[in-house]
Amino acid sequence: MSTEYVLGNNAEELARLKLQHDLWKTELVRLWSLSKLGEAKDILDLGCGPGFTTLDLATYVKHACNITSVDISENFLNYLNLQSKNLGPGQKLVTHKSYIEQLQLPKKDFDVAFCRWLMIFVQDPPMAIRAIAQHLKPKAQFILQEYVTYDSMDLVPHSKMMKPIVDAIFKSWKDQGGDPNQGKQLPEWLEKNGFKILHLEPVAKFALPSDPLWQWPNSFYKSFLPRLEKNGYLTSEQVKNFFTEWDEAKNNPGTYFIAPTVINIIAEKK
Repeated sequence: MSTEYVLGNNAEELARLKLQHDLWKTELVRLWSLSKLGEAKDILDLGCGPGFTTLDLATYVKHACNITSVDISENFLNYLNLQSKNLGPGQKLVTHKSYIEQLQLPKKDFDVAFCRWLMIFVQDPPMAIRAIAQHLKPKAQFILQEYVTYDSMDLVPHSKMMKPIVDAIFKSWKDQGGDPNQGKQLPEWLEKNGFKILHLEPVAKFALPSDPLWQWPNSFYKSFLPRLEKNGYLTSEQVKNFFTEWDEAKNNPGTYFIAPTVINIIAEKK
């Protein structure tokens, strides 16, 4: 499997990830507030990407701590290392390039592990979960925020083009070994591979064209659909028709976007 992200890891994707991070930050911090993250001294940050969440972890924890951030993108890890000067006093960052399934760190006693929108890209989630468990203390927590029903994404009133777009996204994801609906099975996989579920909840979001959240799907489509066309998952006609429909929808009364449903999980190592 390539170390290039399914969605890319260039400057355009960096900007999109920053926008996505900012728009979902409230839900992220609320999830952390339900966990033991605020007490953690050693944090395992999985699928860190360019590190927007890593820096928020350091801000949220406040006290001296060690953060180990893992990702497959050398571009993003280099970007994160450049930002490490923004960590607080006594806080240290170590970056590590690895697939989660193959994780082998010298440290095996982390207090907390965290990932967001990572397991949907993992080829063998049970194997990844076992690898993560091996790096945690007993009673340590694993906090996850993942898609559970990606195909709930929709544009209302009825969109003719949304289904072929979602189908193309699904196929491209699965061809890379992932699954946008991986969150459905995560509670079972966690329970069978060393964890006990402590907290489970859905996060559903709607957006009007005037809402800041509307910019999240807007940036995603503009960044990713040309890649799908280039790689043969969509035709130029399909992409053109979708953007015509998307742009016209902003002026239609009653239009709103239904975001893919997310599942929040807090699990404890048995």
